[in-house]
Amino acid sequence: MQTVKMRVIHSAGKKKRVVTFATAIAEAFKCQVDAAPPAFPCDKEKLVVIVMSIKGEPDDKLRRFCGELTKERALNTVLVVEGDPNSSGVNQIRETLKEAGTNVIDDVYTIDGGGFFAGKKISLEERTEIVKWVEGIINKTFYKAEEKAENKAE
Repeated sequence: MQTVKMRVIHSAGKKKRVVTFATAIAEAFKCQVDAAPPAFPCDKEKLVVIVMSIKGEPDDKLRRFCGELTKERALNTVLVVEGDPNSSGVNQIRETLKEAGTNVIDDVYTIDGGGFFAGKKISLEERTEIVKWVEGIINKTFYKAEEKAENKAE
């Protein structure tokens, strides 16, 4: 598994499953996981994975955090959403990130909320699936570009 300097940020409200998904990503890639806003700001991260539960308007703390993600703080961001990935709240977050200057990767991962009594547990299959998805994002974003540059140099 190839890694880059990255961070996982979650905005879960009362949704403990969202925190569990965020933690699964952070454990797999050996990076820091924090709630939005984090205690320490992002600094020269190659990728920030934002895991969020959103219904209606986005959480104000999350919106303000996203507004501060300049290219110097986070080169790329990708969203993991519990709920509708095309909702107005998700679109607001996407636009806020773009206005701040970070590159927003179009691919959005959707997680199942698990219903009212879901708790915080996720299955091994769900854990494996989200880790593979993030690994695919990393490979497409960072390592495919390097391969093309190496092929041109030869």
